[in-house]
Amino acid sequence: MFTKRILILSLLIYSLPTFSTELSEAKDAYDRNDVVAAFVLYEKLAEQGNVTAQNNIAYMYYNGIGTPQDYQKALILYEGLAKQGLVNAQNTLAAMYVQGHGVPQDYTKAVSWYKKAAEQGHAEAQFNLAFMYKKERGVPKNYQQAAYWYEKSAEQGDADAQVNIAFMYHAGQGVTQNYGQAFYWYKASAAQGNAKAQYNAGVLYYEGEGVVQDAVEAHKWFNISARNGFNRSAIQKDKIEKKMTAPEIELAQKMADEWIEGFSEYTLSGE
Repeated sequence: MFTKRILILSLLIYSLPTFSTELSEAKDAYDRNDVVAAFVLYEKLAEQGNVTAQNNIAYMYYNGIGTPQDYQKALILYEGLAKQGLVNAQNTLAAMYVQGHGVPQDYTKAVSWYKKAAEQGHAEAQFNLAFMYKKERGVPKNYQQAAYWYEKSAEQGDADAQVNIAFMYHAGQGVTQNYGQAFYWYKASAAQGNAKAQYNAGVLYYEGEGVVQDAVEAHKWFNISARNGFNRSAIQKDKIEKKMTAPEIELAQKMADEWIEGFSEYTLSGE
């Protein structure tokens, strides 16, 4: 199943200074939820060849914001922008081919556009291209290529890519098995709140693979993951408690509470 990451659409806010005033007016209208006025303003700029406005009109057509939803019109705009090399449009166009929105589903064309965006350094496209290689969608299955692109995306801080490349190092899939690298990427993803990565960090701490064995740390991460909605972690936490002392359990619980509190403050502050 495709993850929530497969279709990422966004408004663009940059452009040439020539259109800065008009774009600001359109964005202000959009921000105050006067989406019909925003659409009219963006459409006028789009007709003058402004790529930011063209992208935003495509986004609004796709989502039915300020205008009736129209995948075909969105597709035409995204296709034109993608051919000009606009990386966000390339990623979105690929996703439209994956979903079959406004165009017949075509994984081969999706891969082509994901690759163009990925080669420009687009983290989401890199993630999506890796997924296509791993799941044999529009391209022969190739774990080496999947690992390559997951790691490229992971290096840019993508939490989903980090947990995926961690798994591939853990299993030796497409890369030489390396528990140390697996732990590194699981921990990076776990630190961003990924529940599955938090669980796997706990597993490696418990098994002493890629890191010094530490039941307290394992319990902490199982606890955090369980409270993050990953049910398997609760089972593992209860299992290892039987081999821990009461002070160890208390310490692990305190560490989990402190981590969760700190993470909540961090995300709320937007830092």
